[in-house]
This record gives sequence, structure tokens and C-alpha cells, in this order.
Amino acid sequence: MNKKILSFLLISFLFLTQITYAQLEEKRTKVEITVKDGNKTITVPVRTATVSFTKGIASQDPLDKTDNRNYYLTVDFEKQDTNLLRAFASHKNGLDGQITMIDTFGKLPTRKFEFKGGKLDSLSDQLSADYTSSYYSIYCNLLIIDGVTIE
Repeated sequence: MNKKILSFLLISFLFLTQITYAQLEEKRTKVEITVKDGNKTITVPVRTATVSFTKGIASQDPLDKTDNRNYYLTVDFEKQDTNLLRAFASHKNGLDGQITMIDTFGKLPTRKFEFKGGKLDSLSDQLSADYTSSYYSIYCNLLIIDGVTIE
């Protein structure tokens, strides 16, 4: 009888310890987007962010002297932030901002993706009874990754 109770308590303890560890590990990194809207700074938590860059040379006309570099940021949010949406919607010339990733344990280096002249290219909102998500695609004039200007 005591062996059964002891075994049950040991299994329960190990199970609860694993759940607690998984929840702590889940919050290890913090990702945020920050933009400057006039005198106001808007900071919003980010679920995932992707940065892409293409030179566009393969499709460029040799007589065309325009700059065809493409800088894109795709950002996935757990929920729509109306202040951030309003800022992108009201600035036709684009916004300057940054996406930062911080290791809350302090073991990994902080990552910083700065962008200049960011404009909202596309927006997707997903709503369901138990899940929400908002997805932005932002194109910009300049991209700086961890202090390195991408050209």
C-alpha cells in the first residue's frame, strides 16, 4: 500500500516538475517590435519575426537605373495592436523602428533588426473561438541587422 502511494507521489512530482520546467523554458526569449509615432513610442510583443532581403538583380532591366533592393519584415502577433496598426496606416512615408530579441536568461546575445521607412505591405488577422493571430508584412528602405547595414 505504501509503495503504491509513494510511487503515485513520485510520478506526480516528476510530472508537475516537467510542466513547470516547460512553462519556464517557453518564456526564455522576448521578441518585441518598437516604432516611433511622433512623440510616442509603441512597443508590441511579437510571436515570430522573419527578415528577408533580395537584390532583385536577376529581374532588373539593364537600362533601368532604379534601386530594386527589397527589404521585407514579416511579423506575427498573438493579437492585433490597434495603436501599431494606426501608426502604420497614418504614416504614408513609413516608420522607423526595430525588432529586438532578448534572452531573459542572459545567456544568448540580444538580436536587433532596425528598419527605416517601414510601410505596411499586407495584413492578415485570424480570429477563432480559442486562437487569435495578426500578421504584418512590412517593406522598408533600409535594414540594419545587429549593427550591419544590408546593401
